[in-house]
Amino acid sequence: MPPQTLKKVLLMGRSNAGKTSMRSIIFANYIARETTRLGYTQEVEHSHVKFLGNMVLNLWDCGGQEAYMESYFESQRDHIFRNVAVLIYVFDVES
Repeated sequence: MPPQTLKKVLLMGRSNAGKTSMRSIIFANYIARETTRLGYTQEVEHSHVKFLGNMVLNLWDCGGQEAYMESYFESQRDHIFRNVAVLIYVFDVES
């Protein structure tokens, strides 16, 4: 069996853009209507998800409140963006 490959994935976007809902639908098999009960993310939520056989995604769901976003790009930049393989920036086109 080949060794697992770990890839860091950042989910970023403004507050209420739908990052946690998108993560829950794609990686946890939630039904869209079930995501209404999800709360907002405070700071960063980490999870590991097996993907495409031997790949493991290290998902970082980053809270979108303004204070968190500022700290990601200022004081936490090296920690947050280190070894990122994929950055998914979620937009809410209705707001």
